[in-house]
Amino acid sequence: MSLPIPAAIGAAHGAGMRVFGIVGRDGGYTAKHGECVIVPTVNPKHVTPHTEAFQMVVLHCIVSHPDLQLHATKW
Repeated sequence: MSLPIPAAIGAAHGAGMRVFGIVGRDGGYTAKHGECVIVPTVNPKHVTPHTEAFQMVVLHCIVSHPDLQLHATKW
């Protein structure tokens, strides 16, 4: 089942979890109710692609971190 962001954040907080996000604007629900990195706006027309690109950089760092890997990466 897919929850809207406010419901998912509420459920996480209700379970005692912390919420982290990488967002493109500081006025959204996630930015107001989670601990977030706010990607600076370079070009207002490209907020979403810049934010998604930064999310992938962070994801890559997480999955490539040696302490978090179950199996070594093969580059």
